Amino acid sequence: MRIRNYRPEYLPSIVQIQHAAAREDGTAARSEVDIANWLQESEAEVNAFVVTDDDDELNPWGQAGTLDGLEGEVAGYTVVQLQRDQSGYHFLCQGAVHPQHRRQNAGRTLLVGALNRARLLASDFEFEAEQEGVAIYFETLFPTSDPGAARLATKYEMQPTDEVVGEGTRLYRREL
Repeated sequence: MRIRNYRPEYLPSIVQIQHAAAREDGTAARSEVDIANWLQESEAEVNAFVVTDDDDELNPWGQAGTLDGLEGEVAGYTVVQLQRDQSGYHFLCQGAVHPQHRRQNAGRTLLVGALNRARLLASDFEFEAEQEGVAIYFETLFPTSDPGAARLATKYEMQPTDEVVGEGTRLYRREL
């Protein structure tokens, strides 16, 4: 598995993954137009990632040196969006892993990438948040039907919240 920055040519794969995950998880599917608009609004070129199922044995150059033609199939995606309210700054991580690629570390790879991106972005305003007395949170939506999601959240010290979110999902949070 390799994490990559979002590129517009990944959009059809992301739409297909989102629809397959929504069917599996019992959540609402988004249209291609909605997904394209969401990616554009969230500055996808820097805050969206995909994970591909690259076979490391086919690429002896390692993580940094992908050879042309050897990029694998997109297995999942995530987007990190910053939101602000009276309680603090919230980095919300949303995405999905295709059901056939679950339990293969794709979700973990995406979550770690999103968490690292949120930490990097938070460094720009940590001092201001501290002066204001507000917290900086990392949050993610996980499907309630996937028992692996709760284990993954726990592994990264995220706690479930009681906040009402979309049907079939639960919001997990940790302070950065």
